[in-house]
Amino acid sequence: MPDLRSLSELPKAHLHVHLEGAMRPDTLDELCARYRIDRPVDTRGRRFTDFGGFNALYWAATHCLRTREDLARLVMEVAEDAAREGVRWIEPAFDAERYSTLRAEGPFRLFEDQTEGWRFVFEAAEAAERATGVGIGFMSAIDRTRALDSAMARARVTAALVRSGEHLIESGMPDFEGRHPALVAVGLHGNEQGHPPEPFDPAFRVALEGTGLLCTPHAGEIAPAPGGGPRSVAGALDALGADRILHGVLAVEEPALVARLARAGVCLDVCPSSNVLLSVVPSLREHPLPQLLEAGSPARSGATTRCSSARACSRSTRCADQRWSSATSISPGSPGAPSSTAPPPPRSRPGRSPTSRAGLERTAEWSRPFMEGLGFHGAARGGCPVSCRAVARGAVSNEPARAALVERVFGRPG
Repeated sequence: MPDLRSLSELPKAHLHVHLEGAMRPDTLDELCARYRIDRPVDTRGRRFTDFGGFNALYWAATHCLRTREDLARLVMEVAEDAAREGVRWIEPAFDAERYSTLRAEGPFRLFEDQTEGWRFVFEAAEAAERATGVGIGFMSAIDRTRALDSAMARARVTAALVRSGEHLIESGMPDFEGRHPALVAVGLHGNEQGHPPEPFDPAFRVALEGTGLLCTPHAGEIAPAPGGGPRSVAGALDALGADRILHGVLAVEEPALVARLARAGVCLDVCPSSNVLLSVVPSLREHPLPQLLEAGSPARSGATTRCSSARACSRSTRCADQRWSSATSISPGSPGAPSSTAPPPPRSRPGRSPTSRAGLERTAEWSRPFMEGLGFHGAARGGCPVSCRAVARGAVSNEPARAALVERVFGRPG
């Protein structure tokens, strides 16, 4: 059976990636040696017993960025790695506070404030796009483990950047000329344990109202409290108005919630290998991604971090392909999705649709022309029209299913 194309050649968008977490292991080694920082134990391929071990490695990568040149290098290398994987669009999560006010008492403060930090990474993204042709749209990452006034400060900075137009950069993508947003979403990151989404409602209102940014919080990865995984996902929908949910796999524990996600078209940005490494699931064999897809819930496969798992986008996708290659269902909302009593519609905000599906159609309108020029066709979902879900679910051994997926996603026969 001939392959339609290799995974690295298939155009993809990587929508669940943390900027510092995507640091190359070799770069982490080099920077640790340069600044005489103890390099954390190499955990690639190993499992963490809790979120703390993973978080320590992530912060080590952050502490290694001691100059603006280090940060610009990271942005460039993340784009270079994406290009090698056939990724055309990435949405890295970034937190400018880590390089400004949180370093106020130390010698390695890179920026006076968050706004200056964001301006710098926009310039770095513009340069990386010119060099690689990969489009970049950042996610403003609110740290759920910090005080709520920190979240509100982040929200105000984020909204101000969009309203001023400072988030627009010149495209370096070969098939799109002009300017595009380099800030496309607001996320909620960090350890979920003890930090549910509901208290961040006021900050998300400030960041989202009138800006057209997408709401993309982490939820349903590690329960805020025992048995609270589905509640965390529901809270992201009800309190924050999530357009996409990063992870969300614990929603599978409540079939009515999965059905709700399917009806609303709220996509789960799932990272199967990361879920195994963080002991969210015992193994890929027991990962709930097939159940979510079979229930009609849209889902994408991503790599989230590279320095801990050593999985780039196509490798993460290949991992999913090898585990679930017998799957043939490719359509969200497919027959057989469980039915349940419809819950109240998600809360609407001024300038935003009360349903995710309609809201995304409007907020992603700017992306259609250049993504179609890159070879993507179809309805927009998230910051760009096509995602790694195309290959996570479509690189299957059943040839008719593969051909149908290519035609569905790309708008032309495979």
